[in-house]
Amino acid sequence: MPELDHDSDEAQVLEKAPKTWPKKKKVGKKPKVENEGGKRKKTSNAWDNFNVIPTDENHAKCVYCGTLISCSARNGTNAMNRHTDRCKKSPFFKDKTQTILDFESRTKINTDGSVETVNIPKLWRFDHDEIRKALAKMLILDELPFAFVEREGFRQFCKVAIPQFVPPSRSTITRDCYGLFIEQRKKLKDFFNNLSSRVCLTTDTWTSGQNLSYMCLTAHFIDDDWKLHKRIINFCPVAGHSGELIGKSVEKCLLEWNLKRILTVTVDNASSNDLAIKYLKKIFNLWDGCVLDSEFLHMRCAAHILNLVVKDGLKDVNVSVLKVRAAVKYVRSSPSRLQKFKSCVEEEKITCKGLVCLDVETRWNSTYLMLKTALVFRKAFKNMKTKFSPYTKELMKQPVGGAPDDEDWDKIQSFLPFLEIFYNATLKLSGSRYVTGNTFVEEIYDIGYTIYDYVSDPNEDVKNMANQMKLKFDKYWSNVRNINILMFIALILDPRNKMKYTEHIVRNSYDASNSYTLCQRIQDALNSLYDCYAKKVGSSSTNIASSSQSEKGGKEQTRGGNQSRLRDSFVRESGNEESSKGVTELEKYLGDKLEPNDDSFDILTWWSAQGKTYPILMTMARDILAIPVSSVASESAFSTGGRVLDSFRTSLSTKMVEALVCGQDWMRKSNVPITIEESLLELENLEEGYFINFIYYFLL
Repeated sequence: MPELDHDSDEAQVLEKAPKTWPKKKKVGKKPKVENEGGKRKKTSNAWDNFNVIPTDENHAKCVYCGTLISCSARNGTNAMNRHTDRCKKSPFFKDKTQTILDFESRTKINTDGSVETVNIPKLWRFDHDEIRKALAKMLILDELPFAFVEREGFRQFCKVAIPQFVPPSRSTITRDCYGLFIEQRKKLKDFFNNLSSRVCLTTDTWTSGQNLSYMCLTAHFIDDDWKLHKRIINFCPVAGHSGELIGKSVEKCLLEWNLKRILTVTVDNASSNDLAIKYLKKIFNLWDGCVLDSEFLHMRCAAHILNLVVKDGLKDVNVSVLKVRAAVKYVRSSPSRLQKFKSCVEEEKITCKGLVCLDVETRWNSTYLMLKTALVFRKAFKNMKTKFSPYTKELMKQPVGGAPDDEDWDKIQSFLPFLEIFYNATLKLSGSRYVTGNTFVEEIYDIGYTIYDYVSDPNEDVKNMANQMKLKFDKYWSNVRNINILMFIALILDPRNKMKYTEHIVRNSYDASNSYTLCQRIQDALNSLYDCYAKKVGSSSTNIASSSQSEKGGKEQTRGGNQSRLRDSFVRESGNEESSKGVTELEKYLGDKLEPNDDSFDILTWWSAQGKTYPILMTMARDILAIPVSSVASESAFSTGGRVLDSFRTSLSTKMVEALVCGQDWMRKSNVPITIEESLLELENLEEGYFINFIYYFLL
């Protein structure tokens, strides 16, 4: 043991310390405090929340919820205090769930009358059931497999993001998804029961990878707030594609939803659909709510007809189209070929950032996009033909007999502007989120007007194409007795058009005899439809005052760049006409001045403000303007069905397929379609930007 330095601080302290340390004094126990009965007095605060049971001294009863808690001498009052903290009826209840501070915006009115938006904090509480419900909704919206919840990455994410949440199993989340579908279906059914307007339908059939036929039934309607809605109400299997089976399937679905007030059914031109419409007419006439004995029930899909018209026109130039398709397919078939094509693009100094795209042969719209894009890279394809012999040899083996030459490119360049008219019209008429019925007649007959002009085009290829299109166009619209008059009534119910513009279109599209016949049919149908609605709305609204909100409309204005040729001639002929006063509501509406014709005009907003002025016509407009002129809304559901029933999920039951397709349609808020394919150009740009940032950060 080392010697202690006498000069150190420790040595001085030890020298001054006493030889023996004083012992700690013993403190006696506190005297027991007893009450009058001789028992020990209860001093714990826990007894303020419990009552002693006279027959059982080892248990006490909670004064808030009545629960019995042990209070023996061995356990003490700890159990009682813990119960008070977690008793939800107790004023001392402590909620130990996780809370996160968040903010919500609210409007505040100051003392000076100004309006101010303030952020008020709100609390988020952990709720296991709500998180499971949100997880099921995510699987439906993003088309994720049920096994996603059992994957390692997702479970690790949950451990970091929400440690308290226990991810469910695949079978449990499957039941949650179907339960969410049932919940949403009940809400939609209750909404339909309170809906005052009629419903328009679109339907189509599809064969899945399971080798099962599915029928999609979509409802289109305008609600009481004048918002246009589209809802897939059924995605169910059908035994076949015959007309009677389709009709019975539609009838069964409508009875399940208790939907009997049907105005129109929009289908494509398959012969089986004609038989289905005949069957549905008989059924709907037995139901309460049909209009004019379902005379105008059948609506033919405009997009499908335009597709047939264009396909007939492309027959004469089909060889040139096939050559371009083969060239694009060759370029996109391998990375090495694509790289050679890119080198040709750089040599020709083509600045287009896009790439050539391959079309879907059954969709002429995609063919138009392929030809339009390929025409931009015309010089690059010509360079490929000159420098890379494998390109020419490979295409020579194809049935088309070689790569596209200058003659083929010239043909495509000559008729591409003509096809663009059809492309734009198809896009406009295929929408389901906006009203299309009031523009259908103008778009279709403007196309017919254009076809007749191209028949006399000096270019022989364009002329032959126009002649083929004219034959197919006349097949559907030359017979004025086979046209659905509701589309003309929808045009009349647009306050920018009314009867004047409708008659102008008819006169410029038909000869004198046919135009008179069609105008008479339109007038008779309009009067009959008005009388039908007047009986239900009430005869008291038939005679109205002469003042009208629509008189605020000024001179007729044009649409600028979107002006059609029929509209141009109508503006020149009509000029400024004075409005005439009518006796009935219909006569007054037709006699009022036309509303200004500009792009900012919203027809639903205009009609929503006409409840006092035109109550009968407002009810008519809400039903007729909801008519979809194409069945694309139902056909687009098959894209979702194809992704849901991919090669890994073909064992899904038909009920679960319907739950996933319909549930996604009901709960999705975005109108942007889901895309599962990555853009190669976008990925290349992202990778290029990543490597540039990497070099800048680590090397510079």
